[in-house]
Amino acid sequence: MAAKFGELVLELGYVTPEQISEAIQRQQQGKYPLGQILVHFAIMTQHQVDETLAYQQSRNGEHITFGDAAIHLGFITPAQRDDALQYQRTSKGVLGDLLVTLGFITETQRNSVLKLQTSF
Repeated sequence: MAAKFGELVLELGYVTPEQISEAIQRQQQGKYPLGQILVHFAIMTQHQVDETLAYQQSRNGEHITFGDAAIHLGFITPAQRDDALQYQRTSKGVLGDLLVTLGFITETQRNSVLKLQTSF
């Protein structure tokens, strides 16, 4: 039986039990940031997400959602935003990706654990 991803990252010392607990709690809530969903599906690059966040913050307190800012900058279409928002509402997410999103492990560490996990 293959080891669980969370057990492996703990065993390898990449995360603490508290970080795993937080990640699992967020995973169960199913709330990935919209920008990370768009990067995951190769709709936007991380650079575009960063530009969008900077644009969103430069609005001097004027509220604009991430999705609307990305549309305004021409990075995504309204249909892509709507699809990503639907995914955000319904997805529980993958623990390895969530740990990367939270900054608890690197993508390289995630990939190493996935390789190790499939070797069991």
